[in-house]
Amino acid sequence: MYLERFSSSLKEKWKGSLFKVSEAKRIEARAKEYLHRLGKLGEVERVRWGWYYIPQKQQDVWDFLANDKSFKVVIKQTAASIWNYDFVHRNIYRLAVEDASYKKALERFGKDRGWIFEVEYHDKIPYEYREVDRLFIETPESCLVNCIADWSFLDAFAVLYFRRDDISFDRVRKLARWKRISRTDTRVWNAIKYGCKLLNERLDKRMFDVKATRLNQEDVKELIEEAVDKVMEFA
Repeated sequence: MYLERFSSSLKEKWKGSLFKVSEAKRIEARAKEYLHRLGKLGEVERVRWGWYYIPQKQQDVWDFLANDKSFKVVIKQTAASIWNYDFVHRNIYRLAVEDASYKKALERFGKDRGWIFEVEYHDKIPYEYREVDRLFIETPESCLVNCIADWSFLDAFAVLYFRRDDISFDRVRKLARWKRISRTDTRVWNAIKYGCKLLNERLDKRMFDVKATRLNQEDVKELIEEAVDKVMEFA
């Protein structure tokens, strides 16, 4: 009777989600014992030390991320795939969390299912984000800037093109002005302005009202040109 009541309480609160043993103890002091017994019955799954999962049928990776109760933010290329309509399809899911133990549980859980979770741990999430369909997603502006900084130019300029009417360039400027492309001296804001210049030229109209700029680093310049051409070709 007590085991059934405990199991029902867990399912009501965490079905389809990871949860901590310490959270289960708030429901029942004998949680560790009961979880062990429920594991043998197949009603819960032990993920790693201190973490369990309540199974839910027909749950794909996005269902899981939406149902999972712990705080996380979808970031960078994975966020870009949402804003640019999966223009660049990837099977790696980039996330940011504020709990180091949860990071390890997510990575183990994903590995067991063939889902590649690349999880960043931060004391405080450094990305701007908003809630969309029960998920916290890095904003288009923040995503654009961070993808450029990570050399993910195609993801970034696809976001810029498809969300051109929604993006705040004042916000992009503030986020990008002092940020540099990884391992270079090139400012992200200059790279974005250069990409906007190219898009304006390819479209033969001033779609993006930014001051034209030049880039001196040839490899960065060539990759941005290639990314813009691909966006124009397949958009």
